Amino acid sequence: MKVGTNGLLYIVLIVVWGVVWPLSKVALDACPPVLFAGLRVLLSGIVLLPFAVRHLTREALRVNLVLALLNVFLFYGLQNLALQHAPAGLVSILVYIQPVVTVLLARLWLNEGLNAIKLAGVVLGFVGVGLISLDQVRGHHADALGALLALMAGLSWALGTVVYKKYRTRPHPIQDMGIQLMVGGVLLLGLGSLTERWALIAWSGPFLGELAFVGLLGTALAWIIWSRLLHSADASRVATWTFLVPILATILSVLWLKETLTATVWVGGAFVMLGLYGVNGVPLRRAIAGRQP
Repeated sequence: MKVGTNGLLYIVLIVVWGVVWPLSKVALDACPPVLFAGLRVLLSGIVLLPFAVRHLTREALRVNLVLALLNVFLFYGLQNLALQHAPAGLVSILVYIQPVVTVLLARLWLNEGLNAIKLAGVVLGFVGVGLISLDQVRGHHADALGALLALMAGLSWALGTVVYKKYRTRPHPIQDMGIQLMVGGVLLLGLGSLTERWALIAWSGPFLGELAFVGLLGTALAWIIWSRLLHSADASRVATWTFLVPILATILSVLWLKETLTATVWVGGAFVMLGLYGVNGVPLRRAIAGRQP
């Protein structure tokens, strides 16, 4: 099977984002959540800043300021807070309800197709999330809070995905992400400085290495790839191919962090994965090769 350029980009994105979840969980032991989100995002924004200011247009600035709020400030802030209250595997599964919500929003705002298989996938996804959420509500309050924060992060990302596809008429992935990450990073660091203490950060070699990986690869590079894929294919298709990320993140979290997940979470996660695969609605061979059906 021939793997096209898009296929290679999907593989890189899935692997990097899959590793980022347990790595972020580890890094949060050395840094408060909002400050870590700000450091991660601002680091990646600084790297992309020279590209962000080139040929800057009013449209690019207007759209990306909105996306800085949705895709960066809310998305990273909420997910890091969620990781403080729940296992990384669980948070990654709930955040990735984003593809299911994106499909619905793309149907309403972008007029993208929604056939019977995609609709069944949406139903399965919501059933899965419902099972996971019910399990957490029955458990500890802290886990329930983490689940809620993770869902809110996924909803924010879904809204940002559709906004980008609809309103960015002349996309420039590196410029777009440079603006979003710089603005979002400043906002997150500002909020973190007001609500958390810099003195609580345990600066060390391992923490700096984790921050570099999560910031440079898991944020800057990953979002550039995401933006490029989003420009070349339907929003629903790009979003749903990331269904492999929570699978990888959960496996790594169980093996690496020794996290334990209940049977209900595993069943709910399976429903989410089946739902996302159904929503994708693209033959595997064609999708990996980067060809349109």
